[in-house]
Amino acid sequence: MRQSPLAVAVHVDVTTRIAAAAASAHPRETGGLLLGWWDDGRVAVRHAVEVPDPHGTTSSWSRDELRAQAALDTALAEYQHPWLGYVGDWHSHPAACGASGQDLVSIRRASRQYEQPLVLLIHRADGVFETIGACRGHRRQAILLMTAPEGARTP
Repeated sequence: MRQSPLAVAVHVDVTTRIAAAAASAHPRETGGLLLGWWDDGRVAVRHAVEVPDPHGTTSSWSRDELRAQAALDTALAEYQHPWLGYVGDWHSHPAACGASGQDLVSIRRASRQYEQPLVLLIHRADGVFETIGACRGHRRQAILLMTAPEGARTP
């Protein structure tokens, strides 16, 4: 039986923040953590936290675990939402290219530590957000769903 795609509901503030961080870091890659929760079989992504890599290049960004943990602790203390936690990673690609082999290995490896699926968002230079899911070490097809701020009207 084929598994249905993982729905990834990303708040518009997340994509705005990631795009701004990517533009600021250009031509180098940058990245960080995705914060949110799991809700009825989908991943809700509410915040993106940048974790700069001082050694980032035009084709690589690495997440330093100590910096990432400090950024996660700071964000959780700031947002103080009872459901909020780590749900994946994001990074930029200064070129219009998709996920690398290393990107896929990294998200699959990280997902082994969680019962729920994790998400990787890649912001490409052409403005596309590539969405990759992984659960318990296996890649899972993912579909990006954008959500608007509360009270905002969407077309």
